[in-house]
Amino acid sequence: MRDSTTNDDWQRTSPPSEQLDWDTLWTDERHGGWQVEAATRETDGWTRTNLRLQLGDEDRRLTGAACVCIRRDGAGGGEARVLLVDQERPAPGVRLWEIPRGMVDPGDASPARAALRELGEETGMVASLEAELGEIYPDTGVFAGSVAVVLAGFVREEGSQDDEEPEVEATRWFTRAQVRELIATGRLRDGISLGALALADVWREDAAVTAPSSG
Repeated sequence: MRDSTTNDDWQRTSPPSEQLDWDTLWTDERHGGWQVEAATRETDGWTRTNLRLQLGDEDRRLTGAACVCIRRDGAGGGEARVLLVDQERPAPGVRLWEIPRGMVDPGDASPARAALRELGEETGMVASLEAELGEIYPDTGVFAGSVAVVLAGFVREEGSQDDEEPEVEATRWFTRAQVRELIATGRLRDGISLGALALADVWREDAAVTAPSSG
């Protein structure tokens, strides 16, 4: 059972680190604005240069949203399944199964709304918000932004993604055992998806997430 700790309490459990003075090395205004910054820090008598990738302004540290969408209905023998998307990732040069996710736009009412919007855009699925699970840092070494993670229950499939400009290669529902197999074989190994699934596992409700009946 979940204890009385709130998401705000959970966020505050991470103590702040030393605050550095960052200098901008490079900027690009596309995709909300990117900045590469550098700062030096002295530790035990030696000086170290730190690099930071910043998306948007410094106050907008929450930059992404991910949706762990769960389905439990007649299909699949009644076993709960999670929705994953097949993504081609040019940066590392691999294709992986991932949790649906994307950027938080300025027009989004909340990070949770952004996660549900990204779910719909990537998969055509409509889901109801079950819980806001918290935030994860995809790469604490260089990336300043965090990603909000939500748990959602499948409601219906509203429509497919745009065939002319598809955001993902494919979508599929996986059981818990199948997700473990994907992780074991290296087909699911991006940090955001692994972190989101871990949060969902820790914070999951005891009650089953079910789709509303059509009647």
